[in-house]
Order: sequence, then structure tokens, then C-alpha cells
Amino acid sequence: MQTITIPAKTFEKILSKLDFLVREIALLNEKLEGAPPYGSTEWWEWSNKKAQEEIKNGRYTSLHNKKELQQYLNSLKTAS
Repeated sequence: MQTITIPAKTFEKILSKLDFLVREIALLNEKLEGAPPYGSTEWWEWSNKKAQEEIKNGRYTSLHNKKELQQYLNSLKTAS
């Protein structure tokens, strides 16, 4: 196995672009799955259902009050 070293900034750019591509693929998949028209009542119900599934699977975090929001924002400050 070979190891290479890259600057942290370059690595962050790679991760950012990868994240962008993953989101774009998700949007394409939604269109291929036959998502309801954007903004319709059906779309909101479909979108909420998908969001709840993603939260349940640990992909996102739910914030229930101001304290949790502040803790999350503080964690972003220290992560940088």
C-alpha cells in the first residue's frame, strides 16, 4: 500500500465536491423515483416522510429547542 500526503485544504475541497455530487445524485434519484411536483401537498408529505427516515437512520440531527441549537452551533465553532 502506498501513502500520499495532501494539504488539508485540498482534502476539504475533495470532500466538499464529493458531498455536492452525492446530493446531486440524490436529487436525480428523486426525479427518477417519480417524486410529486415540487411544492404540492403531496410533495410536502413525501418530503417529510423522507426527512423522518433520514433522521431515523442517523443522517441528520433533530434539534428540539434553543439549547440544543446553541450546543450544535457551538460544536461547529470548535470543529473548525
